[in-house]
Amino acid sequence: MTSRLRLTKHHGLGNDFLVLLGPRADLAAIGPDHAVRWCDRHTGVGADGLLLGVVDAEPDEGGPVDLVMTLFNADGSRAEMSGNGIRCLAQAEVDRRGTDTADLRIVTDGGPRTVRVRPGPDARTVVAAVDMGPAGPGPTADRAPAADVDDPVALAAEPKQSLTVDLGNPHLVLLVDDPSAADPRRFGPHWEAGYDAGINVHVIGPTPGADDELAMAIWERGAGPTLACGTGATAAAHAAHVWGLVGRRVVVQMPGGHVEVEVGDRLTLHGPSVRIATVEVEA
Repeated sequence: MTSRLRLTKHHGLGNDFLVLLGPRADLAAIGPDHAVRWCDRHTGVGADGLLLGVVDAEPDEGGPVDLVMTLFNADGSRAEMSGNGIRCLAQAEVDRRGTDTADLRIVTDGGPRTVRVRPGPDARTVVAAVDMGPAGPGPTADRAPAADVDDPVALAAEPKQSLTVDLGNPHLVLLVDDPSAADPRRFGPHWEAGYDAGINVHVIGPTPGADDELAMAIWERGAGPTLACGTGATAAAHAAHVWGLVGRRVVVQMPGGHVEVEVGDRLTLHGPSVRIATVEVEA
C-alpha cells in the first residue's frame, strides 16, 4: 500500500518551500528523489525546495535543539542553508505547536541558527529574525567566466565590484549600474560555470534616491531564478557595506519583495513567512 504524507507549503517573498516535520526515524527515507518529484511545478506540487525538520533532535554542545533542518533544492541537490527557507521551517514548527511566537534553535548543514518568530499582519503570516552568523570569505573561482560574450549587460559581464561570501552556503555578489537589466537565466549559468561546486549569483545595485537600499536580481544554485533569496540578500548587504555603499541596516529589494539585514560581526535577516496550503502527497 502506498503511504501518504502531509506537507505544508510556505513562501518567503515568493521563494516557496514544501515542509515536512517529523521524528528522525520517519524522515530518514525522504531524500533527493522526493524533492525532484514533489517540487516539479508541472507534475508535482511545485516549490523551489523541500525542507525536512527533525523534531526529536538531541541537544548538542551549544544547548537544546528545536529542529534539525535538511534542505533539498528542486533539482535534488542538497543546500547548506536558506534564509527564506529557515523562516518557512520555523513557521511550520510554530504552527505544529499551536502558537505564532517562539525562539527556536535550528541546526542546519551550515551550522546552528536561532530564529525569533513573532505574529505577522494576518493569520497566515509570521515575521522572523534569523541570526545568520558571521560572513566569511567565499570560494575562489576554479576558472574565469567566458570572455567572449554577446550581451555584457544581461550577463553582468563587467561588474564594477565583485565579492564571494560564505554564509554557510556560497554566494557571488556582483555590483552593476542597473540590476534590472541583468537576466538571471543568462548571468546565473555564465558565472556559476566558474565554480565546480556551484554558487549562488546575485547582481545588485543601490536604489536611486534611497539610502541604505539595494536592488537585487537572483540566481540560486540548484533552483535557478527565484523571486527572493534570504542568504543572498544577507550576502548582498554585507558586500555593499564592505564597499561603503550602505550603512548597518540595509533594505534589499527583490522581485518578490524586501527584507531587512542588520550588518555587523554577525548578520541578522528580518522577513516574513506565509503559509500557503497543506497538501497530501504519495511517498
